[in-house]
Amino acid sequence: MSSLKKLLVATNIILVVLELIAFIHDMYVFSFSAFKWYTIDSNVLQLVVSLLVVVCYLKKAQIPDFVTKLHFVSAVALTVTFLIAAFVLAPEGGYAYYFIYDVAPINHLIGPALSVASLLFLEKTDKCSLKIILYPLLATMAYGIICLILNIMRILDGPYFFLKIYDVPAGTIAMWFAIIGVLCVVIAFAYYKIKWRSVK
Repeated sequence: MSSLKKLLVATNIILVVLELIAFIHDMYVFSFSAFKWYTIDSNVLQLVVSLLVVVCYLKKAQIPDFVTKLHFVSAVALTVTFLIAAFVLAPEGGYAYYFIYDVAPINHLIGPALSVASLLFLEKTDKCSLKIILYPLLATMAYGIICLILNIMRILDGPYFFLKIYDVPAGTIAMWFAIIGVLCVVIAFAYYKIKWRSVK
C-alpha cells in the first residue's frame, strides 16, 4: 500500500473513531431528537462515508461513484456547518460552545477539515459529472423544507433561528435559504474544480 493510501486509510479511520464518539455523545444527550440538527446529520453521513472508504481500500477496490457522491454531499454540508457556526451562531452563542465544549470540535471543526482533506487530496476517483455540485444543495434544501413543514405543524421548534416560522418573518427565512443555497453551490463548485483539476 502506497504512503498516500496509508494516509487516506488512517485519515478515515480517525474520522470513523471521532464521528462515532460524537454520535454516541449526541445520542446519549439528545436521543433521536439529535437528528433534527443539520450538523449532526452531516457528521453521521460522514461516519458512513468514512466507513465505506476504509472498506473499499482494505478490499483494494475502487471507491464507487455513489460513495464519492455521498462524500461530496457530506464534505460540502460540513463546510457549511463550519461557516454558519463560525460566522453566524458563535458570535451570539459563544465560540466555546460551538468549537470547544464536549464534541463540538469534532462536529464543527475536525470532522469538516478531515472530510474535505480526504475528499479533495487523498481519494483518487473517476471524474463525476458537473451535476454533482447540485447534490449538496438538494440535500440541504430537503432538510430545510422538512424542518419548515415540521415547524408549521408545531412538531419541531427550529432547531435554527431561521427555521422558526412562527417567530421569524417569511422574508428572513427566504433570505437564509438563499444564502445557504448559494453557499452550497459555490463551495461544491470550488471543491469540484480542486478535486478534478487535472482530469479532463
